Amino acid sequence: MADKLLVIDGDAPSLQALGGHFERTGYKVWRDATGEHAMETFRRERPDVVLLGLQLPDDNGLAVLERLRHVGAAVIVLAAQDDTEIAVQAMQLGAENFLTKPVDMTHLAAAIARAAEKARLSRENSRLRALLEQVPELRPRAPTDRRHQAQSLSEVERQHIERTLRHHGGNRTRAARARDLARDADQQNQGVQPEPVGSPSSPARSRSPSGSRSRRTLRPGVDRST
Repeated sequence: MADKLLVIDGDAPSLQALGGHFERTGYKVWRDATGEHAMETFRRERPDVVLLGLQLPDDNGLAVLERLRHVGAAVIVLAAQDDTEIAVQAMQLGAENFLTKPVDMTHLAAAIARAAEKARLSRENSRLRALLEQVPELRPRAPTDRRHQAQSLSEVERQHIERTLRHHGGNRTRAARARDLARDADQQNQGVQPEPVGSPSSPARSRSPSGSRSRRTLRPGVDRST
């Protein structure tokens, strides 16, 4: 698809020469000699780049530049003379570039190509943003706040302990026992067996060898000393 170019210039020979040149290089070109007609053409055709000559019969060129920028136009300004003050004003108003006549056509063509590429990228970004808004699955998701999760779980545990203490009249031993029983029940529901007595975490009481009872017993009437 050809890039679209609007040429605005109050000088008729310059308008025809510029328009004809860029038509031959592949652009779709519109020509206007006044600011009023140029604004109508822009709103109707939405060209990629506007080439604006500041010498217009019906309006001030910088005023037309300001109106074009207000509606989102990418504008390259052509001035009849090298006026630093006008160049500064044009760039402050948002012009993409500022060139003086007689213009170097190679330089001008490169400036128009850069502005057209910038316009294409801007349109593509807008199109992709619109697609993201239409497809919820593609919208960026907010990261999970794990710190907030941990604080919430800690708060639930604290509230559970306080309720258990109130239920047992402030008796911490009974409250701790009730909490352990509830935890064991939860583990059984989840298929986890409670740790048996004698496991490494719950060691059994050991007996001293002297206190242990021998498994051998003496039969009555049998002397084991012989």
